[in-house]
Amino acid sequence: MNEVDYGNILSWWNRLEHDTGGRAELRRAHNPTEVVFLPAYHRLYNKLETEHIDKEALACVAGLCAHIRENGGGKVAEQMSGTISSLRFRKLLAINSREELYHAMIRMIRQLKGAVNIIDLAKTVYWWNEKTKKDLAYAYYYSQAKEKKEKDRE
Repeated sequence: MNEVDYGNILSWWNRLEHDTGGRAELRRAHNPTEVVFLPAYHRLYNKLETEHIDKEALACVAGLCAHIRENGGGKVAEQMSGTISSLRFRKLLAINSREELYHAMIRMIRQLKGAVNIIDLAKTVYWWNEKTKKDLAYAYYYSQAKEKKEKDRE
């Protein structure tokens, strides 16, 4: 997946805002497999350079995007650091399967009140692996330490 694909995901999400039926179907999908059965997913899939696309990872991204109400600023890890407990974050990092990740990310999006950086979420979920987890951990704990320093100054 490349930068053009991320731009296509964002434009697809913007159109999904006006496709309430497609958005509702995606939100009701219980797992990435059910997402693949929906026309809204295929509208996204057909917009991308599909030769090297991980279809299951993309289904996970599409299903999660339907739960996002606002394209929030900042990185996902930074957004999580102020809201998601350290214990829940460590449980997230322990996840290896896409289906478990899908459910955990839906909970995370809800905790963030639907305001999540779409591009960063797409990158994080699509490339879910040990490097991604380490990068998340560094960003999460750095953001927490930064917030603590700011509170200590007050």
